[in-house]
Amino acid sequence: MNAVRRRVAQAGPLDRWLLAPIVALVAIGTVMIYSASFAQAYMWGLSPSYYLTRQLMWLAVGLLGLLVACRVDYHYWRRFSVPFMAVALILLMVVVFVPGLGGARYGADRWITVGPFTAQPSELAKLVFVLYAADWLSHKGEKVRNLWYGLVPFGIMLGVVVGLIMLEPDMGTSLVFAAIGLSMFFVAGAHLLQLAGGLLLASGAFVALIFTEGYRMNRLTTFLHPWSDPNGSGYQPIQGILALGSGGFAGLGLGVSRQKFAWLPVAYSDSIMAIVGEELGFIGTTAILVLFAIIAVRGFRTALHSSDTFGALLATGITAWIVFQAALNVAVITLSVPYTGVPMPFISFGGSSLIVMLGAVGLLLNVSRYAHEPLPERRAAKRRRFNPVPQRLARTLLEDG
Repeated sequence: MNAVRRRVAQAGPLDRWLLAPIVALVAIGTVMIYSASFAQAYMWGLSPSYYLTRQLMWLAVGLLGLLVACRVDYHYWRRFSVPFMAVALILLMVVVFVPGLGGARYGADRWITVGPFTAQPSELAKLVFVLYAADWLSHKGEKVRNLWYGLVPFGIMLGVVVGLIMLEPDMGTSLVFAAIGLSMFFVAGAHLLQLAGGLLLASGAFVALIFTEGYRMNRLTTFLHPWSDPNGSGYQPIQGILALGSGGFAGLGLGVSRQKFAWLPVAYSDSIMAIVGEELGFIGTTAILVLFAIIAVRGFRTALHSSDTFGALLATGITAWIVFQAALNVAVITLSVPYTGVPMPFISFGGSSLIVMLGAVGLLLNVSRYAHEPLPERRAAKRRRFNPVPQRLARTLLEDG
């Protein structure tokens, strides 16, 4: 208890450069959700502010989670990594093997409904996996570089989670998990040749899954030739790119979007960046990307200066999760990759995503509060355990700057 009190006393202030862009993104998202949803809510006989009200309720819960995670020493959650992971796996298996609990949406079973509440277990699993992987990898130390103690068990662990999510099916979320796992394993000190081999095998598995499912092949064909079926599989990608391109440099103006009037399906969810581009233009979308770039810089800086290996891996996983998911969402909207549904962090409508991601931000902020601690013995241990490649790269960038 005294050790915990000493750590709390030594905790530094919040990283305002990390918190500010997150607050800005949440504010932008709240405004854009109302702008993108009021027309559809009205057409369905609901209050124009129906989706905004629900988002504000989830935002209140998410902010409470952020405050708790920000105040409680991140080491406290480490003791729960195994039971949390077990619960996450059980929930994922329930979704896959007991379909219909939340009702199929868009051709997939990804939700669990209990009374008036609906949750998406894969969103919770992202945070739990980051916590569990950070604990597991930090305990392994130098053994991470051993094939049978590092890559193989970690690959099996990641493969089980990704496999369950692919069965829902949800390839977009599976890709996010793969990016999180790859980033954390690399920073933990992976053997680069082993990692390259594992990445090659994983890529082959994803390609095989695409060719073995008709709807995935259809999405690949639509990506290559979206105008071949403009009223079918190509409808949503085409409407999204039309919305994005209609905004021009400065946009049509907040609330003036035309595509949200029943042209772009579910415009307030995964496709909300198309409405952002239409209403706020190149200026607005670029500003959002800059905010995510700041989060990336501050998040990875927190990992680089963390006081211990567990905190560094936790910060790496959370930052990689936020940044890659945002990049994937933008890539889908701009038709840079085949269509797959992933929410835009802090901006898309959705309770599970917003609540869990704000909780993850609270953990990241908590890690940053201890990043200033002068603990040379822990830093020396971290340098021995971590992959030398990202360290050399970071030093080179700092020297060049």
